[in-house]
Amino acid sequence: MNKTLTILLSLSILAFISCKRVDPNERNLNAICEAFSYPDTVFYINDASSNKILPQQNLNGIFSSIPEGLALDSLTGEIDINASETGLKYRVSFTPANSDQSCELDIVISGVNYLDKIYVLDQQELIAFPVFNGDSSGISPCPEDDDDGDDDCKFDEDGPDGTDLSDIGIEVSASTGEIDLEQTVSNNAFGINPANGSTLDVTMYYRLNDNSLSALNSLDLRLFYFETLTEVPQSLIDEVEEKNNQLLGLNNSNSYLNARLAQDNLRVKPRPPYLIIVARLQ
Repeated sequence: MNKTLTILLSLSILAFISCKRVDPNERNLNAICEAFSYPDTVFYINDASSNKILPQQNLNGIFSSIPEGLALDSLTGEIDINASETGLKYRVSFTPANSDQSCELDIVISGVNYLDKIYVLDQQELIAFPVFNGDSSGISPCPEDDDDGDDDCKFDEDGPDGTDLSDIGIEVSASTGEIDLEQTVSNNAFGINPANGSTLDVTMYYRLNDNSLSALNSLDLRLFYFETLTEVPQSLIDEVEEKNNQLLGLNNSNSYLNARLAQDNLRVKPRPPYLIIVARLQ
């Protein structure tokens, strides 16, 4: 056998051996991660007394999720859809028993959210727009038209006590869910002469024209009022930024990193969204 052929044969053997050297723990984790899934990636509340899902395979380990709000059983991976905060995307993690590595996947609990944001009225920031299914670029299931049929979305439905947000002056479009913040102030929702730093904690009830089949949904909101931007406390501005950093699905290339950072900062919760109304820039 000539020298060149011997060298080529030796290199082939080494390459074959290196290809076969796969860490068995890594191979096992890959197999587990391939098995880690739920029946779908988007789930909807319903009017049934029980609305729960399980992973498609029985897995032994610990389940967790970010951001806060998913009703997740840490041992079985069962998710109670009706008990979860809706309108958010969640990253569910599974850590197999006797492992320090995790498998991850994203799911959405359908519904409405509003971004935590400062709205300066004299800068024409007048409307808080709803975000559907945890995606700021997502398509609304509520088409704007003149049809008042039963298939339309319905926002600001009566709550359990028979009242709605319009009763206290909060102006919500019944068909689109847009909140007119300027009109809300004009409606004296914060009082005839609103005090600087006033807050309103409210719940909006709504129904969506999607696979929830118009089941009654709800979202807690916190509205603030300030005369000028300089009067908004820096701590509140920081909290708004931290809350937004926890949300997945905002077309932010760092959303994964932000979610990881948020996991280490459990002081701030993504709900309720903060709508901070400021009358004037200065």
